[in-house]
Amino acid sequence: MKIRPKKSTHLKRAIVFLSFGFTILLSSCYGDGIDPDPEVETLISNFAANGAVSVDRQGTIYVSEYGRFVETGGSGTRVFKLSPHGKVLDTITGLSGPMGTAKDSKGNLFINNDNNTVRGQVLKISPNKEREVIASIEGWPSSMAIDYEDNLYISNYTAPTVHKITPDGTVSVYAEDPRLLGGVGIDLDSKGNVIVANFYTATIYSIDKNGEVSLIANIPDIVIQNFGIGYITVINDVIYATGIAVNYIYSVSMDGTIETIAGNGEAAQVDGPLLEASFSNPNGIAANKFRKTLYISEYTGVGGVRKIKL
Repeated sequence: MKIRPKKSTHLKRAIVFLSFGFTILLSSCYGDGIDPDPEVETLISNFAANGAVSVDRQGTIYVSEYGRFVETGGSGTRVFKLSPHGKVLDTITGLSGPMGTAKDSKGNLFINNDNNTVRGQVLKISPNKEREVIASIEGWPSSMAIDYEDNLYISNYTAPTVHKITPDGTVSVYAEDPRLLGGVGIDLDSKGNVIVANFYTATIYSIDKNGEVSLIANIPDIVIQNFGIGYITVINDVIYATGIAVNYIYSVSMDGTIETIAGNGEAAQVDGPLLEASFSNPNGIAANKFRKTLYISEYTGVGGVRKIKL
């Protein structure tokens, strides 16, 4: 005679099996189930690129070699293409003090190039490496952001403007306001507002789709010899900004709340927990927004690309 287990025994076995499987699933995905604290990591050191950073939709990183200001522009001549792990994949040469970069959905790379404080050029490099100047902008076009419709937005260091370039090449002034003079860092929030940071004043503004400018926040006590915010990036409507002269990384919410998230204030290249690590004049910053990872360039020291996985 076979003895069948009671239904309650079957239920207990099923619960144990499901619990065991769920535990294995969690362990396989997350190790011991404890997330390590975020740290600053040097992705690549002894690196010449010290300017703007951008990340394309595939997670590839572009870092500009701005160099140093000499007479009327930067001394750098290259933009480096890096894998997410810091391997140099390509070097774009023959440039003049390149600053902001952006890549569209068709694989075209755009670079703010050949600035002479009076005008700058927007250079387009196609996937087959053909080059074309698509715009000449008065002032000093500095950084750029791109939306999901491939519209470019360009900040300006010596003119109080933000320009827009559509995919068909139409160039227009998107916003003009005295507070935008000194604009470098630029990105977009989830509503399509353009976020601009003023290098001189360490003030961050939002520009709506009608071109109206409004204040988000001013990061106090970080401007030294007109060096305030280097660049910015936006993830989930939180702004991340580099304090280039004070060696800190900040987060700024859209309601103006400011927090120091990384750096100990010392000018050095030292990895470790966020507030114990150090930066050497952090400048460019961009994000892989899907992986919530920041990439930061350094303006002085040995040079490098630093990484923070939030």
